[in-house]
Amino acid sequence: MERIESRALAGIRLLDAETLRPVAEPVTLSGEGIRILRNTSGLLVVAAAPGFADYTEHFEPPEIPPPPTPFTLVASDASRRYLDRSFTLVLPRSTTPPPPGQPLPADSVFRPVDVTLYPSPLMRPSVRSAVVRLRVEDAHGKPLSSALVSLTLASPSIERWGLSNHNGDALIPIAGIPVANWSNPEAPPHFTFSIRAAWAPSPLPPDPDSLAAAFQPLSSTLEIAAGEEVTATIQLTWANP
Repeated sequence: MERIESRALAGIRLLDAETLRPVAEPVTLSGEGIRILRNTSGLLVVAAAPGFADYTEHFEPPEIPPPPTPFTLVASDASRRYLDRSFTLVLPRSTTPPPPGQPLPADSVFRPVDVTLYPSPLMRPSVRSAVVRLRVEDAHGKPLSSALVSLTLASPSIERWGLSNHNGDALIPIAGIPVANWSNPEAPPHFTFSIRAAWAPSPLPPDPDSLAAAFQPLSSTLEIAAGEEVTATIQLTWANP
């Protein structure tokens, strides 16, 4: 593990989409001209970026900070349990401390940037989660990769996302679906989830956070119960690669 002896530009925390817990696998982050290190807390630290050499070489913040600059990074998992994804990181992060008793602002350099990783079909979900396996097709009925799919339940409020791989297959584990038992006898056996999806052509792995702004509702729904596996095919009629 390399020792960091300069100002860090940002810390990045990778989260599992099902559990929202930090990912333990050694996922790789890359970006043009970006130098990434892993610190003792398991965070991935952006130690250098183009145009920020003077900024990182001094621990005291500059009187005039560099202008906000977006960088595109790609997260890749060699084990293929998580699908590759891209995301945008804007530098520099704020070095201004919050008022006493207030939490760190979302853009603080002292607050990690959370990046969610989505499972590939190879992932083994938790035992209690429902498992939805979708085949995503384009307007011509062919497998569609890099599509973002959202499954949403109105009550109780549950929303889970998933990405389709190069074969058009998406795995979406869903935790938290109520189960009918002595403490909750009125729970129905199945719950109706609505479906939304988004897709855009890109030479890079998909950026789910960006795609989510283009979600479109599908007319179909899915009936899902806790702990069961559901398989279905959806077609994005507007997706024309």
